[in-house]
Amino acid sequence: MNEGIITAIWALFFTSLLVRVLPVLFDFQFPEKLIKWMERILPSAVFLNFIVYIFLQEMQVSMIPAMVSLGITAILACLNRGGLFTGVLGGCVSYYLLSAVLA
Repeated sequence: MNEGIITAIWALFFTSLLVRVLPVLFDFQFPEKLIKWMERILPSAVFLNFIVYIFLQEMQVSMIPAMVSLGITAILACLNRGGLFTGVLGGCVSYYLLSAVLA
């Protein structure tokens, strides 16, 4: 694995510790402003990290379908049309179709 993937794994690990393990082990409350920020930012950050991780793996197999499918997924996410499922479905279908056509 390259350094970027290892860094992403560590970032997700520490984020999981911060929001899931620490509140169980220690009885404390995050400030309300921090809670609202984490509720807004963390789901998107984890989802984007996951997409980029998959993208980097698939780009090694087939660059053009991976780039196009990531672009379609990003556009659908920015437009917020159909939610998460539609964005992922759009990326998956476009990757599959382009891979089949270019193979």
